[in-house]
Amino acid sequence: MKLEWFIARRISGKTYNKGVSSTVVKIAVAAVALSVAVMIVSMSVIIGFKNEIMDKVVGFGSCVNIVNRETGGNYETMPISSEQDFFPSIENEQGINHIQRYVMKPAILKSGADILGVIIKGVGGEYDFKFFEDNMVEGCAPKIIAGQKTDSMLISKRMADLLNLKLGDKVVAYFVQDPPRMRKYTVSGIYQTGLEDYDKLFCFTDMTDIQKINGWNDNQISGFEVMIDDFSKLEDMSSLVREYAGYQISEDGAMLRVTNVKDNNRQLFDWITLTEMNVYVILAIMFFVAFVNMSTAMLIIIFERAAMIGIMKAVGSCNWLIRKIFIIQSAHITSRGVVIGNIVAAVLILLEQYFHLVGLDPASYYVDHVPAEFQLWYFVAIDLGTLLVMSIMLVLPSMAISKMEPAKVVNFR
Repeated sequence: MKLEWFIARRISGKTYNKGVSSTVVKIAVAAVALSVAVMIVSMSVIIGFKNEIMDKVVGFGSCVNIVNRETGGNYETMPISSEQDFFPSIENEQGINHIQRYVMKPAILKSGADILGVIIKGVGGEYDFKFFEDNMVEGCAPKIIAGQKTDSMLISKRMADLLNLKLGDKVVAYFVQDPPRMRKYTVSGIYQTGLEDYDKLFCFTDMTDIQKINGWNDNQISGFEVMIDDFSKLEDMSSLVREYAGYQISEDGAMLRVTNVKDNNRQLFDWITLTEMNVYVILAIMFFVAFVNMSTAMLIIIFERAAMIGIMKAVGSCNWLIRKIFIIQSAHITSRGVVIGNIVAAVLILLEQYFHLVGLDPASYYVDHVPAEFQLWYFVAIDLGTLLVMSIMLVLPSMAISKMEPAKVVNFR
């Protein structure tokens, strides 16, 4: 065992349990533990929040959309043909999970004296309702079978509350066009995602009925939704879909355009990016707090061991050897704080993950609780970063040893 490691281990227990530095060292351990816990919890919450919002937005609108190039930013869409070379064969491409058709139409729902403006999304039999089934309050999604007409409609709890609707109730949809049209639907299911801007807007039914209201034939739709396996590869998958469909002219003369969820929700994703910046600010502040406390503790330990330092210098020990002793000891103290911080962070994250102790206003935050996400790599990254950065930064306060003269400090008490 190297000399510096041997001495650091021998004096570590005494420093932690005895002497003037004991209280300061314990405060330093607590500061490191608090900093590590805050960093891990912050990263867990921000990334969990980001993933929760993205899952909900993708659940409503998919990862990649293929629409008519003439379709603008409103919900009145221009038709394209569903008979495309890439449908459904694009699902065979690596990274592409699913492709589905949809037809969109603005409408006014009326129940008794209550009315509400909504977007009715007509879907085909291949539509994947898993996202809504995971967020179902009661009932079920419409069962859509090709060739079989259905009047079932999936609405949100927000709509049900505003229109005083219950499962199995009838609701009338009015379509503002020339001439005006109306349809009567039966509420088959009620969902609630917590994404208020979408919950109050979208309801779902069979697209065949919406096609007839638009005056379209059975092969005309508003667009395709493409789901991918890995959201981190969104841009790559968007480029792949664009190779198949982007800016091509279909047989009916419509030019296709490919967009993705970030293009369609730029403001929301810019907001998420802004919240991610908070993590870096918190990490910097917490590293600084831990460094200040550990530097203070190291300096106190050094001055308490001044006599030992003087003796070691008198017998020929170099400054760097002595400095390494105190850097190793400080790293040992830091590791205590890291372990405690890990335990505290793990408990807080798991409690929030399973019991949702901290509630939020969905209208402002798009979720009704703090979405803490437990991932082992958060802990590993923060732990290694803390130990590495602190060990490097603590070289600075250890420079005080170089200024000590053996004749002056050997009898220091």
